[in-house]
Amino acid sequence: MTTLEEFPSSSTTTTPNRTRPSSRRSISYNGAFTGLRQPSQFYSPPPNNPRFSRLLNTVLGSPFITTSDPDQLAPELDLVDGAPNVVHRAYTVTRPSSPAPTADFSIIGQDELDDVSSPYTTAGGSPFRSLLPRLWDVLSSPGRSPSPRPSLSSSRKGKVKIIDRDTNSYINYCDLPPLDGEEGELIDDEACFIDARAVTGIDIITLLPPEIALTIFSKLPPATILACLCVCKSWHVLAADNAIWRVMFINKWGALRNDQILAYNWRHLYKQRVELDHRWEGISPAPSSTGGRYLRGTAPSLPVISNVPFAPWEPKVTRIVGHTDSVYCLEFDSSRIITGSRDRTIKVWSLKTGKLLGTLRGAHRGSVLCLKFEGDWNQGETGFMVSGSSDCSVCVWDLWTAEEEGTAGESEVKAAVKAVLKGHVGGVLDLRISKAWVVSCSKDAVIRVWDRKRLELYRTLRGHEGPVNAVGLRGGKVVSASGDGKMILWDIESGERLRTFEGHDRGLACIEFKDDMIVSGSNDCKIKLWSASTGECLRTLVGHEALVRALAFDPRTGRLVSASYDKTVKVWDLGSGKMVREFKNTHTSHIFDVKFDAARIHVPRSKIVVLDFSAGLDPVIFF
Repeated sequence: MTTLEEFPSSSTTTTPNRTRPSSRRSISYNGAFTGLRQPSQFYSPPPNNPRFSRLLNTVLGSPFITTSDPDQLAPELDLVDGAPNVVHRAYTVTRPSSPAPTADFSIIGQDELDDVSSPYTTAGGSPFRSLLPRLWDVLSSPGRSPSPRPSLSSSRKGKVKIIDRDTNSYINYCDLPPLDGEEGELIDDEACFIDARAVTGIDIITLLPPEIALTIFSKLPPATILACLCVCKSWHVLAADNAIWRVMFINKWGALRNDQILAYNWRHLYKQRVELDHRWEGISPAPSSTGGRYLRGTAPSLPVISNVPFAPWEPKVTRIVGHTDSVYCLEFDSSRIITGSRDRTIKVWSLKTGKLLGTLRGAHRGSVLCLKFEGDWNQGETGFMVSGSSDCSVCVWDLWTAEEEGTAGESEVKAAVKAVLKGHVGGVLDLRISKAWVVSCSKDAVIRVWDRKRLELYRTLRGHEGPVNAVGLRGGKVVSASGDGKMILWDIESGERLRTFEGHDRGLACIEFKDDMIVSGSNDCKIKLWSASTGECLRTLVGHEALVRALAFDPRTGRLVSASYDKTVKVWDLGSGKMVREFKNTHTSHIFDVKFDAARIHVPRSKIVVLDFSAGLDPVIFF
């Protein structure tokens, strides 16, 4: 076995409790480097030197010495860094020395600290959390939010101190310069903490119970709900909930007649109804863009389809023929249309197919000028209808159907006159009904209020100087419009005149009274919107060129439809006062009445013209 000669030990730097090699360190090169001293060339120690314990050889024959032998190296040999390996100094690389430490950082043993309550204390004496658990928590759990990182200045303010076991004094590590020269030692505190972005907000919605979150979402406008669909998955689930869209649908358009909560896809129905509203304005998504989304609105009440091409849209026109003379009045429900004509008959039609379901004749000896009925009576029930005629009478009818299975709304309708209310001395021009009252007006300038249950006259209201062409009924109040140009609000119980509305330049022809709003049409070609409670004229609509003969409006949507002797039908937005649509050439003569719902406009004359806006849409949204 090859031996090494003993050499004087190399110099070392000693600090309290720590010994380090001198700053001269050797880095060995690959064994293939030429000029390396072979094992046989190493010096051998004197045989009587007890400090040289033994010589170790690897499988390649490279000699290693133990840690007790470095002092025996020859002057021209150096230890290889990281292992007890020696090479000639000519083949080593030397780097600058590290600065000498300025303090003795003694290791604190647990036995010396048994009498100390906590090795880490602040100047105020309160316990301070250990640095090592914090460091381990940060390095081992990067996904969790770390504790807030104290700045160096704030740490110095706290003056964290550690007891030195040799001097029995406190060492403030924050006042010591950082270690920066030794491999593996930390420079400043850059590795002690991980910078984490501070939490700037909390998603409160996802932390709430679903019932509360849905209640909050139900208070939001449609445009905001659509934006919430794109926030995150949890918000998308909430914003797409069926209950949210049901609430929005009912708030905007009212409840459906058959409100089966679990049966309907309310988001789909909402989208269908928005498209229907666009059709009323004369626009609709082009056929190739059936996947459009409603993202913004030009007005608070009407969303607009975004990023979808629009195409002009016209309603489907259907004409129903059956009367032999002019049709003066029309009413309809979800399945039937009932009309009164100059031919002295009343006819019942199918709303869906236009099929004639029944003809009522023989009760009136003159033209049927007006009628009203309670709609949607069911099989086995009796419907209620009243009709007024130029013969000065008011007829009360019982209606019924013999429904057969599978023919709902298509069965023959039969009727019988229950009573005839007499008292007017002129033709009965208009009628209104409620649960308690039947109100009629006549050319004799008188309004008569009848008790519906007993079918007896309850009160007569007088005050107009001309024919009373139209009446409106709301609760216990009646409003009347006359050819004398005045409109009067009455209280039924007392018979007192509450208010007189004046503003039209000529006689009034039609009136509608809903909620606190009264809409009147006149021979001055104008339409006026009034407040029933204050008598103030809120808006005047100008556009017709002849007498405004009929009006119908929906206070929920703010949509108003008017018909005139100028042979046009106009659609208005009461909120803005603008005309939305105009239909010309639907009739060739005067129009006497007009009615509409969400899907259709019904205009009677010699024929019944139906303008259908709902073609291709889900019929559920109309009933």
